[in-house]
Amino acid sequence: MSSASVVFAFVTGLGCTAALVSTRARRQRAYAASKTIASLGFVGMALAAGATGAVWSSVALGALVLSAAGDVALAVQGRRGLLVGLAFFAVAHSVYFAAFALYGTSGVIFGAAAVAATLFSGGAWLSLRDRIPREMRKPVGAYLVIVAAMLAAGTSAGISHRMWLLVCGVLLVAGSDIAVGRERFGKRLFVNKLLGLPAYYAGQTLIAVSLAGP
Repeated sequence: MSSASVVFAFVTGLGCTAALVSTRARRQRAYAASKTIASLGFVGMALAAGATGAVWSSVALGALVLSAAGDVALAVQGRRGLLVGLAFFAVAHSVYFAAFALYGTSGVIFGAAAVAATLFSGGAWLSLRDRIPREMRKPVGAYLVIVAAMLAAGTSAGISHRMWLLVCGVLLVAGSDIAVGRERFGKRLFVNKLLGLPAYYAGQTLIAVSLAGP
């Protein structure tokens, strides 16, 4: 890992830690600023890793940028921030799907990953459905379908190319979505942030590192 990558990893880690401290102290502006810094860190990590060196990784870089925008939107309290953030992440995950499809995978591995991803998203839907307001059920349901597609494409591409950091990164990002859902539609417990934020930023950082290729 280059010195620049180490710096960007530190920036993301520092931003994530500050976001946790800020949310615990209920400092909303500090929380939003900390998340912005953390997100800029993983975008910088991707650039330092050489994400523009291939078509698939360049597309994935776009997904990272969209994810950063969605992350900032989710820092805004209320339904509007949730809807805007959900939209950004839906597009980001769709772009990730395209990037991983370009990277390539075998049909057998993708099929197995698709079954596992469907079970994951289906379980998430069943656990959250009764907590979701009626007007939000269709957007959340559609989002979980997109998450399943991204998860299947990302893990299968990573396994096919033996890019285990990519596999771990995709799994962590998908898992962090569940923490966000529990936070937004269940009880607002600090443990959701404590688990979700590090998982999300670690996942995006691992994806960013993976864009250097094998």
